[in-house]
Order: sequence, then C-alpha cells, then structure tokens
Amino acid sequence: MWTAIGETLPLAAGLALSPVAVITGIVLLLGRSGRAKTAVFGLGWLLAVLAIAAAALWLVEAAADDAAEQTADGVDLVQLLFAALFLILAVLAWRKRAQQDEPARKNGLVRRLDTIGVGGAFGLGLAQGFLVIKNLPLALGAGARLGEAALTGADAVVGLVVFAVVSTAGVLVPLAVALVGGPRLDPSLARARDWLEANMSPITICVLGILGGYFLGQGLGILD
Repeated sequence: MWTAIGETLPLAAGLALSPVAVITGIVLLLGRSGRAKTAVFGLGWLLAVLAIAAAALWLVEAAADDAAEQTADGVDLVQLLFAALFLILAVLAWRKRAQQDEPARKNGLVRRLDTIGVGGAFGLGLAQGFLVIKNLPLALGAGARLGEAALTGADAVVGLVVFAVVSTAGVLVPLAVALVGGPRLDPSLARARDWLEANMSPITICVLGILGGYFLGQGLGILD
C-alpha cells in the first residue's frame, strides 16, 4: 500500500504547488473572515481532487478485473498523453509569460475574492479543484496508480485521503501558519503572496515541465 501511495506523492506535490490555489488561499486568508474562508476553500479543493482520484481508481480496478495486461498498457498510454499535454502547456506558458499584466490581474483578484462569502469560498475551491487544467490529469494519474496497485477497502481509502490531503498542502500550510502565528504573521503571508504573484509564470513553467517529465518516465513502461 505505502509503495503505491509513495508513487502518488509527486502528483500530489504538483497539485499542492498550484500557484493559483496558493495565491487564492492567501488572499482569502488576509481578508475578512479569512481563516474560515480559507478553510472551506481548501475543503472544496480537497473534495474535488478526492472525487477525481476515486473515480480513476474505480475505473482502473473495474477494467483490471477483465483485462489486467491491457489495462496496464492503457494506463501507460494515458500517462504518455498527459506527458505531452504538460510539456505543451509548459511551452505555451513560456511563450505567454511576457504578455501578462500582473498588477491589473492582482488588483482584480483581490477585489473579487474580498467580496465572496464562506459559501462562495467553498464553491471556488470545488471549481478550481475540478477546472484548473492540470488537476484532472494529476488526480486521474494518482487514482490510476492506486488502482493498478489493486488497493481495496481501507487501503484504498487511506491512499486516496493521503493523496488528497497532500494535494491541498498549498492551501493548508499557510492556514496552519496563520492559526499558529496569529495576526503578527500577516505581513509575512502578504510578502509570500506578492512573491508568488510576481513569479507565477516561472513557477508554473517549472511545475509543468517537471510533471511532463514525470508522466513521460511513467508512461515509457508501455515499451516493456
């Protein structure tokens, strides 16, 4: 079980390092009712990721019962497609990096997030969890990996929960820092938010490139 869970952790890290989610969480955290909004935003993100991974695990398990070898080849092929997707996205992000209007985007983001309530923050977490373009292949890849390991029952639940919690670390860690440190750490969180906003493009490009390489390495098993 733990070997399979360990294989999902790079994918969970890719989700946790989503600049959009981290920045959204910190902006919510620094606003009105910030801790409550950030907590439910993280819960929405976690549930979305968990649902996608669970669906992939169930599909792979069901397919493996009928044709284990074909299922393994199919998973490898899908991982190669994910590798191509992430590498293409990295190239596109590189080409678009100079076209972004960072100050305008930041001010608009802060204004919009400051007006939403706790329920809106939960909905935003769900929406980002399902709709951020890299989340679907990462969560599907993790669920498929757990399904290939034939995890069932409590083992499958543990694997899915560990993956989902680690995937949400980008939101949960700033929240934990704020809860432990209190308002005195708000300036540090604000500086972290500003740094992430200023470096969103290079962070995104690096994460996409690493994920592309990861999926390429995993998918090459189809050649065995």
